[in-house]
Amino acid sequence: MQNLNFKTEDINSNINNLSSQKIAKTKLVITDVDGTMASFWDYFVPAIRDFMREMSGRSKKSLHELAQDIGHVIERRGTHEYPWLLEETEFAWSYYVDEPEEFIESFVKPFWQAVDENRAKYLRPYPEVLETLAELKSRDIKVVALSDAPEYMARVRNKQIFDGLLDAVYSLETKEPDEGDIYQPIEFTHGRARVKQLRADTADLTTPLHILPQSYEKPCTHGIDRVLADFDVYPAEVVFIGDSLNKDGLVAASRGMRFVWAHYGISLPAEYEELVNHSLKPVGITPIQQRRMPQHLISAVAARYDELLNIV
Repeated sequence: MQNLNFKTEDINSNINNLSSQKIAKTKLVITDVDGTMASFWDYFVPAIRDFMREMSGRSKKSLHELAQDIGHVIERRGTHEYPWLLEETEFAWSYYVDEPEEFIESFVKPFWQAVDENRAKYLRPYPEVLETLAELKSRDIKVVALSDAPEYMARVRNKQIFDGLLDAVYSLETKEPDEGDIYQPIEFTHGRARVKQLRADTADLTTPLHILPQSYEKPCTHGIDRVLADFDVYPAEVVFIGDSLNKDGLVAASRGMRFVWAHYGISLPAEYEELVNHSLKPVGITPIQQRRMPQHLISAVAARYDELLNIV
């Protein structure tokens, strides 16, 4: 969870200062996706929670052990939607290394099926997101999504709720482990087939999708520099909105952009919060000290996506 020690009066002062200054015309909005335009957790958490309960009931592993096992894979691969999330667990290697097909049929396929079914039912844009995108379009302001999601999932989410409303989507490459990587899935076939199928299902996307190297994950500035170059705009002509101060906020601040903090995106239901921020976080790993966005660089705090319109 984010550090919320910000004084409302200081943020309001920033907004008043902005309104009194002569600001360049906004030509581009860069938006984060997960936690800003829609909630990834609404479909992933129920699927992983139910899956772990079933796996625990069919093995000698406790829920805590399974969560930690899966959490280590997420930690080293940098995404919850790693195509071989289950195949790379210690559980898979300990119990099914000689029977990978049984593991795929018993655990992997049902898990991803649950994720896909939950996504179809529960992935919805936050209030006023679609209306705000339409209003920005009417003002001739371009809107680009800059996401750290793997590209194959960025395609799926874009098609489900945003396609045609964005001018471009930039997301990270989907990469298999290198041959020399000490961590390997017990089986690659299903993950490869799933990625291939989802790409085929979204081949008719209207919105252009650009794939960035994994090393461009925010707060790396290479991704945002690519967007600025592609759309031929200066940072002063851009507004960035995102829920993460340590990622979205820092990358915006590094280029002198106005930043709208999507404060609403950091709140999770209590059960989700426990799983996401505790159970799936590997014990014993000391997080690298992250830089935090200086408070005075936040242009506005949004309680809803359409408050972005007060800044552009």
